[in-house]
Amino acid sequence: MPTMDELAIGSYRDRSPSLPTIPLDDIFQHLPIQSVLALRQAITRLRSLWALLLRTLVQEQNIPIPYFYGKSLESLSALELERRTCRALALRRNWTNPNPNVKREIDFEEPSEKDLYIFFMEFLPGKRNRWFISVATRVVGQFRLQRVIQCWDLAVLQPVCIAKLTYMEGPYDRVVINDDPSSPAMIAIQSSLTEILTIDFEEKNPESAFVPLSTIDGLREIHLLSESTLVTRRPEDDGEVSIWDISDQPYEKIQLVSPSLSPFHYCEAMHLCDDYIVIIRRQIVELYSTIPRPNNLATPGVSISYPLAQHNFQRLIDSVYMSGQVNWHAARSRRPSPINIVVRFRSTNLWPVNTLYLFVLTPNPAYIPGRETSLYNLP
Repeated sequence: MPTMDELAIGSYRDRSPSLPTIPLDDIFQHLPIQSVLALRQAITRLRSLWALLLRTLVQEQNIPIPYFYGKSLESLSALELERRTCRALALRRNWTNPNPNVKREIDFEEPSEKDLYIFFMEFLPGKRNRWFISVATRVVGQFRLQRVIQCWDLAVLQPVCIAKLTYMEGPYDRVVINDDPSSPAMIAIQSSLTEILTIDFEEKNPESAFVPLSTIDGLREIHLLSESTLVTRRPEDDGEVSIWDISDQPYEKIQLVSPSLSPFHYCEAMHLCDDYIVIIRRQIVELYSTIPRPNNLATPGVSISYPLAQHNFQRLIDSVYMSGQVNWHAARSRRPSPINIVVRFRSTNLWPVNTLYLFVLTPNPAYIPGRETSLYNLP
């Protein structure tokens, strides 16, 4: 079958102009992907078509694009656009299938580590799912708990532990991973103090591959690590939430204080955006500005921020997960994306309740992008 280039060769080139791209795109966008792939064998210049398909079938349907990481369509070749479109749709079909296909099954084995109970697993973001973090615990001595953090290389057939850190469990023990793949501060851990760590992937000795970058003295709960921002909470019942800048030497940038809270309103989930943060406590959802204001000082040099908005649930929360939606229209208009909140409430009975509730925190239509978040410009 001749290609589009061949159709334009010869006397027809002088007498009949080639078909314009836009009408072809209008026609091809109604074809299934399989038909477009078949046409690709004959039509070699389909970049504009694949850009259109990626936008209409994937982005405008708010389907995540693997390994996209905020790239622009203009920077991708026709082949890259094709691969990302097909990959996104294939993953979507498998993810929404009642009986999804298992793509890979991995057994983690390390003979030197026995009696470990793994309670946390997460991929390092932006690394093409190559590096995998696991956190495990075991009992040592007189009922003391020991934590073991490991980073695994999944690029090989049998996963290899390339970094390992062991420490004793503290009263407010926690591990959080940075959601920004470009930040050197990859992990924060809390034991007797808060440590910010990176990983040396070239180090041959796993025991030396976790490299400390900085520390913060004192006991605190760590909740969120994003770029150079760390969010913690004091362990007291009415403990304030603190936002730290860890880009160089860590310093407390702002405190988030809610005077109306009753005791034991611990933080359950957080979502950090450009200049505001959403915090879910045991029964309350709060919105704070993260812009320091010198006129409100908690201690010398530390600003205070009070809630701009609050919402009370009718029941106490047992567990909750909060995540921003993939929203192409919001990204293009620089408006906030909707936030999904999945909640399981506490049971008033002796047995747990396994009903999950999905709430969507929708953006304020009156919000003006580019202006500072405030009582008069709520996102």
